[in-house]
Amino acid sequence: MNGNPLFFTSRFLVLFSKPGFLVIVLFHLLSISRFFSLQAQTTELFLPFPETWNKDTTNSSSNPNTNSNSSVSSDSKSLTSASTETNAETPVSSLALNNQTSLTTKAKPVEKKKKKKEVIDPSQASFQKGKAYLTRDQKKSAESEFADSYGKEGEAAKFSRVENTNLFGLDGKDKESNGLVEKQEDPDIKIKTQFELARSLDRIGNPDSEEKAYKEYLKLITEFPKHPELTPRSHYAVAILLIRKKEFRSAAHQLVSILKNFKESAEFLPAHYYLGKIYESSWDERDLERSLKYYQLYMNGMEGKTSVPGYDFKKETRERLRVLGSSI
Repeated sequence: MNGNPLFFTSRFLVLFSKPGFLVIVLFHLLSISRFFSLQAQTTELFLPFPETWNKDTTNSSSNPNTNSNSSVSSDSKSLTSASTETNAETPVSSLALNNQTSLTTKAKPVEKKKKKKEVIDPSQASFQKGKAYLTRDQKKSAESEFADSYGKEGEAAKFSRVENTNLFGLDGKDKESNGLVEKQEDPDIKIKTQFELARSLDRIGNPDSEEKAYKEYLKLITEFPKHPELTPRSHYAVAILLIRKKEFRSAAHQLVSILKNFKESAEFLPAHYYLGKIYESSWDERDLERSLKYYQLYMNGMEGKTSVPGYDFKKETRERLRVLGSSI
């Protein structure tokens, strides 16, 4: 075809065939409508809601003849619009969630821990009163309070029995003391009560009370289970009591029992000192060399150890070693 083309697209072509005549080649009417529709989309900004955007996206993707640049631009704007709406809704949702959480937290009642009711020991007050009277050396008043304490059978009653056992023993009331020992149910407290009875009788210091004390110590040693503290103390107390009576053989027997059976006790080293005294004393089995040996064992054992009040015989032992060393 002769002529100069005016312009062309993919849908139609316009030509000048001759001067003064315009030749237009038309295609299907539907193509022209689509062309104008496309031109309308490119000039109009349409911001759909998310639901409309989904439908438009579907229609746009199903139409293969739509301009791709326009579609991308429309999709991008729609996404921006949807994102903006989502971001606008987010603070509201967070605020609502925070309010709901706050309401839920406030709705929970505060659980207060119930304080356990303090159980008052009915025997405690009298026990404390008795101890207070003892500090003022008011023994009769103390006895009365301790008796009132174990009459109420509280937790402090067993300790009140121990105290009155000691007080009764000092008054020579060994029968009353023995009755209190038998009422003790705790085995550990019972042996302590028995020891207090024997010691209180021993402290009176007369021959009659010493005999009673010896029997009570012997009862503890033979009838009660071995106690790591009170059994060796009873052996030791009996030995001292017998040394005062100059019954050296029996005293030595008690001390040797400590050496054999209670090597970890506080009485172990002092027992060596008293064995030295026994074998230095004037009796049938006097043995100065053996006495020197026991004194030396005591001093060797005390090296690097802290002295215990009532069990410190280092000064006396040094003197005996000096005297015996020069005499042998």
